[in-house]
Amino acid sequence: MPGSHDSDIADASALFRRGETKAARDLFERVLGSAPCNIAALHGLGLCLHACDQRSGAIASFRQAVALDPFAWRSWQSIADLTPDEAERCHSIDQAADILIASSQTGAPQTRTVRNVVRALVCARRSQQALRLLQEHLSCFEDEAEAHVLIAGTLYALGAFETAAHHQYLALPQSAADPPVSCQVFFEPGRAMGALLKLYSLLEAGGFRPFLVAGTLLGLVRSGRLLPHDRDIDIGLVRSDNGGKDVIDYIRTHPDLMLPHSARPGDRYVGLTVDGIAADIFVFDQTPSGLMCGFSDLPRDIQWCHSSFQLRSTRLGGHMFRIPASAETYLSECYGPGWRVPDPGFASAISSPALYRTSPHAVVYLALARARTCLLTGNVEKAAALLQQLPQTGRPKARFLDRNKTGQTAPAIDRQA
Repeated sequence: MPGSHDSDIADASALFRRGETKAARDLFERVLGSAPCNIAALHGLGLCLHACDQRSGAIASFRQAVALDPFAWRSWQSIADLTPDEAERCHSIDQAADILIASSQTGAPQTRTVRNVVRALVCARRSQQALRLLQEHLSCFEDEAEAHVLIAGTLYALGAFETAAHHQYLALPQSAADPPVSCQVFFEPGRAMGALLKLYSLLEAGGFRPFLVAGTLLGLVRSGRLLPHDRDIDIGLVRSDNGGKDVIDYIRTHPDLMLPHSARPGDRYVGLTVDGIAADIFVFDQTPSGLMCGFSDLPRDIQWCHSSFQLRSTRLGGHMFRIPASAETYLSECYGPGWRVPDPGFASAISSPALYRTSPHAVVYLALARARTCLLTGNVEKAAALLQQLPQTGRPKARFLDRNKTGQTAPAIDRQA
């Protein structure tokens, strides 16, 4: 149509996805030269500016987009990604969620729409609303397992661990997928070490005292290298060591880091991505029982308690890091006395001796969620190892091993575990 820029927008978007950021930016700017109110071009320009490390310009472009079209939910989400202001960030997350809700109320929504709404609501900490929406639109899911996964994650966010575990159990595939011919490796030890050094350095520059914990510490102490089968890098912070600084505030305002929409100031855990590598930051609190860290403040969510420790600096893997002064004690508490013997199937969030006042249902949920991921990628051995670590009483019989399709009952779990 005369005056339409759809073709140019499509071309510019394709250029951006291919990594040709300058060419994409030029094309978006050309569109805006003749159509300064084109929302898609403003959003695309914002993405290009962010890719060129021009954060303030990117935010300005996204703000202009939502000023012209308050229903531009992707631009609201991009503002939430980049703004250094927590109030604007929370407002943007809520705005995106509200827009997506409205889109789900016009006719029969597609599965993708419901999925986007649920995730946006959970990130906005409106999980009860997400659960009601899921119940209203269950019929739109052709894949029943996907519905169970979304329900399970929403219930977990509400602290309803037992029901969450039930739905996660029903989402287990009945057979494992064939191993992929080629599989992208998301955790390669060399790249992971680079991400670890970068995040460690950025935290130090922000006035924090980071130290190595969990699998990152285990691999470097035991063999001088990161575990090849690990999922992420692990860094700890002691809240009282940070001079009142909040790591969430620091990440939100740092140009090289991006805070997940679900994170809020005061959180005891944040998961983020650094140069394509998943990273976990655990904030430890000193309590009468010891140093504690965990996933959330939900009662009986997964958390660990360790003997109080000081920090010392040492060289591991060719680099200087802070670690617990008695690393052997910490690792024994975290992985048991046999921590020196490699066990690729062990999961500290499921079997760690340091788990403290954690609901067995939270453990089951996490084990089943990880086992499902393994099955969908053809890793039957890892899935079996995860399920073997469930609480002993009433351990569910895995359908992918030997399961009667009609016997879909929730696992009976030892409430005293």
